[in-house]
Amino acid sequence: MTDIKSNEREFAAQVASWLNEFLTDVTSPFEVATSETSIQVSDGKTRFPDIQIWLNRQGNQGFCGWELKTPTTPVDNNELLNNAAEKARSMSADYFVTWNMKDAVIWRTPYALEPVSKVHRLKTYEPVFQVSVPDDLWVASKRELLKAKAKEILNDLSTLHREGHLYLSDADTTFFVHELYEAVKTLWPFIHESLITKTGKSVQFKDGLFDWAVKQGIASYDAGEPFYETVSRQIVYRLLGKILFYLTLRRFCTDIPKFDLNGLNPAGIDSKIREYFQRARQIDYQAVFEEDFPDKVPFPENAVAPLIKLIDNLNRYNFSNMPQDVIGNVFEKLIPPHERHTLGQYFTNEELVDLIISFCVTSKSVRVLDPACGTGTFLIRAYDKLRHEGAKSHKELISQIWGFDIARFPAELATINLYRQNIEDYANFPRIQSRDFFEVKSGDVFKFPPPKPTAGTDFTIDEVIPQFDAIVGNFPYIRQELIEKRIQGYKGVIEKTLIADWRAEYPELFNNGGTKLSGQADIYAYLFFHAARLLKDGGRMGIVTSNSWLDVAYGYELQKFFLRKFKIIAIVESRCEAWFDDAAVNTVFIILELCKDLKQRNENNVKFVKIKKRLKELIPTDIKLPMDRWFNLYKLTHAIEKSGSEHYKIKDETIENNLQGRASYETDNFRINVLKQDTLLEQIETSGKTVKWGKYMRAPEIYFEIMETCKDKLITLKELADVRRGYTTGINEFFYLDDKKIKHWGIEEEFLIPIIKSFKEIDKIVLDKSQKINLFLFTCDKEKRALRGTNALKYIKHGEKTITETGISYPDIQSVKNRKLWYDVAHREPWDIFVQEHWNTRFFMPLNEGSFLADKRLYEIKARADKVLLSALLNSTLTTLFIEVTGRTMLGDGALDLTVYEFEELFIPDVPTTYNKTILKAFNKLLTRPIKPIFDEVKLKDRQALDSVVLEALGLDPTKYLKPLYEGLTTLVRERIDLAKSRKKAKKTKTQRDVDKLFEQVSDEIIPDGIKKFPEEFIDSKYLKDSIEISVPNEKLKLGDYFMGHQDVITEDGFKYCSKSTSEAKFIIYSQKPNSFIIKIPKDASAIVNAVTSYELYVKDIKEKLFTAYFSRTHDHKLADTLVSRLFDELGL
Repeated sequence: MTDIKSNEREFAAQVASWLNEFLTDVTSPFEVATSETSIQVSDGKTRFPDIQIWLNRQGNQGFCGWELKTPTTPVDNNELLNNAAEKARSMSADYFVTWNMKDAVIWRTPYALEPVSKVHRLKTYEPVFQVSVPDDLWVASKRELLKAKAKEILNDLSTLHREGHLYLSDADTTFFVHELYEAVKTLWPFIHESLITKTGKSVQFKDGLFDWAVKQGIASYDAGEPFYETVSRQIVYRLLGKILFYLTLRRFCTDIPKFDLNGLNPAGIDSKIREYFQRARQIDYQAVFEEDFPDKVPFPENAVAPLIKLIDNLNRYNFSNMPQDVIGNVFEKLIPPHERHTLGQYFTNEELVDLIISFCVTSKSVRVLDPACGTGTFLIRAYDKLRHEGAKSHKELISQIWGFDIARFPAELATINLYRQNIEDYANFPRIQSRDFFEVKSGDVFKFPPPKPTAGTDFTIDEVIPQFDAIVGNFPYIRQELIEKRIQGYKGVIEKTLIADWRAEYPELFNNGGTKLSGQADIYAYLFFHAARLLKDGGRMGIVTSNSWLDVAYGYELQKFFLRKFKIIAIVESRCEAWFDDAAVNTVFIILELCKDLKQRNENNVKFVKIKKRLKELIPTDIKLPMDRWFNLYKLTHAIEKSGSEHYKIKDETIENNLQGRASYETDNFRINVLKQDTLLEQIETSGKTVKWGKYMRAPEIYFEIMETCKDKLITLKELADVRRGYTTGINEFFYLDDKKIKHWGIEEEFLIPIIKSFKEIDKIVLDKSQKINLFLFTCDKEKRALRGTNALKYIKHGEKTITETGISYPDIQSVKNRKLWYDVAHREPWDIFVQEHWNTRFFMPLNEGSFLADKRLYEIKARADKVLLSALLNSTLTTLFIEVTGRTMLGDGALDLTVYEFEELFIPDVPTTYNKTILKAFNKLLTRPIKPIFDEVKLKDRQALDSVVLEALGLDPTKYLKPLYEGLTTLVRERIDLAKSRKKAKKTKTQRDVDKLFEQVSDEIIPDGIKKFPEEFIDSKYLKDSIEISVPNEKLKLGDYFMGHQDVITEDGFKYCSKSTSEAKFIIYSQKPNSFIIKIPKDASAIVNAVTSYELYVKDIKEKLFTAYFSRTHDHKLADTLVSRLFDELGL
């Protein structure tokens, strides 16, 4: 067989082909790339650059030559460099490129007779590590990497031609965001002042502002000053976003001017900014720079100087090589977490997106919709998946992808992120609209501006929204009643949309003219229903949501809808990492497949999946290797989907599912519980309420075993007791008094009752009179005239004069104004047992033997029989397991929540009376000792004794069940707590990665060739020849004592050398090198002094430059100092 190998000529031909493909972009300054063009050099010989980039080939106006080699030839090979430089000089080119497939460098062309050295190295690229041999050119995934590298180099050459320099830093670090955030802090007070002035002058503007803000998701319009602060920041974010877009666009479009506000009259800044953005609109087809309501706020003159400074600073960053997610990341990190929560906006990492896309985008013809697309991550990754499903042009692919977002800013980001610079093609435009998705109906026609301006300014392209094969996304977490508060009737608009969508086909969703969804339902619950109308039969929906619907009231309607209209493919949750570092919610994703066939739905196996690894471990393949990545993702999704497939059997030429109950599967990657869909539907219809599906992903196997074994030996708490919430006073500042406040007012004891606000105040199960009390409840049901002469009356009158921050007096506060006496919280009898609303790692329910009252954050239980026995059962670890499984961790802080209703429904052991005495005897030993966190509690003998007897009472052998009970429970609690901690850890890790990258970036920039060698580069060599030699150990030298003009050089281990002067001692220390035991000391004392002085000035200068560079990027003196010290330590300085 013939041995065929690739070589550098073949590589050069391929690169030339790629470059000419890229040069079809009309925005490129270059005309053509040629290979093997003959060039006569200075000695009259003819040379042939591998590739020559031309500005004008006919006019022989070249710009840059490329020398291409295979990986065996280093890119800084002397012969290669001198040869390339000679060719560049002959073409009068300022730059040349060397590239050996793996490594690439742009060089400045040196003067004649000047050798090429590190000082001429302009940019060194990240190596393509995956390429090691010439034949890698024909491995598809590696060829794509090489092609991308060629485009990156060409983009940099375009920047060099246009700007004359490359930008100092890549725009992809936390510090870039920090600089923008600092600008927000500087600019927003000025914008805030301008906003207040504008709203004060115009009621119409104020009303329009409120409506705009609420529709954007800023639901705090009635919060007064905080609202105006938030909106002011949003205006600044939008301005900065437009500026970022402009700078990004300018890297690829040479015909828009530089964004420069220097030298302008501040009064004319507003119009100049609009002029720039109007010019950019002629390039950007999707109206990114179109004005929105907040743009009506005048830009204040006193904010001009900081804005100019910011724009000048932004020009330091390299936008031409910006990764696709950077602008989205800037938006993500620029807006503080608490503001993003108000917006309902969270940003989805690419591993999670790709996993969902892999479930839903299964062929090259799939049409994809993201109804709340944000910055477009799902759409970008769907584009990538479609591209690698088959050979399609960009024009075809882009027409298959649609996105909507109610907020203009993220919709603009999505548009930019999908833009591929083919602006001359009228069919090439992302189908993305800034629009409320509830206004979108099947068959609607949408108008899109053309990619490029035309003579007819009203020209648009009409597109009919299609039915989709895949609907994907991360639905927003905003409650509809928050929007309803401002825009009255918004809920009605949503309800009408759902009525139009489903009234005829799915009437069970409605009653009394509206939906049955709870008023507390998040927007995403409604989005599921509306989005389904745009899904084809057999199409899939893959959505990230809060996990709340699995366990709360409105989840019932969602569960019914999913079971009756879809095949539920999988519900997936991670218990080892938080998918959103900043989101104060815990999340799941669900994969649904629209299915009109009842039998297929009923026979479907529903997979409840707990992911056991971090997604980066589960999906380790680099995103830059798409073929490998998507294949590995297919294997993961296939492993999930095939779970339970052995239960499908062929019977009478039809496939039937013989799964009974629950099947469980576990691998290194997943734990999967599988149930038939008709089993889940039967549970829902029997219960008539939400069935808690979260347990199928979280609960340990021991839970299911106990529930199945003891299903007739468990009873709900409501059958034995009543449960209520503690006191809601309406004004805690008035009704709760500590000792200091009581002493100050001298309030009489009859008006004070001890109250427990938190379990942090107590640590034992028995709560008696010995308990230290921090707070008392002021309780009074007497008229003021009956209180004459009391200090209580003085306190009430003081309360009536007290005004809140919002200007309301205490008696007029909504929560108390309707009481007969505003200061009467109504009498309550103390109940028997206290329960927490929020649980962490300590699980106990105290017996209220001290007649205490409870705050609203606690619940109270009134036993109908033996309260101590009930307390014993509630304080057993088996009940703790039921609490942990039943509770919800909807918020991202790790706390476990249970409502009063959920406690009423909580299962507890129904033990035979013959075990009562044994249980009480074991329980008595726990009553007076502190209760420890569950991880320590289960190790205690008295705890094990109580739990053993409870298990025995249920007919369970403690030797078999106690250990798995403890292991299952502690694992559940640890996962819950660690999940919350992982958010903080992820933020810290990301910051450290950025610090490390900055560390390398600045050191390469300031000292690209390393530190000059001492003494060689600071003293004439003749002085080193005329010298003495001394022996030194391989240990760190330092200055010792100075005495009578002599300076000691010492080490920690006792070495000592007496130098003739301090300069000589420093010369010795500065000359020390690792594993070198001889140091030469010049005999000429003045040469020593000059060398040491020059070296110290040089090091001082380097240190100052490093500090300035680090500080300019971090704006943190301490961090800049730390990074300089770290670098000096690494360099041995």
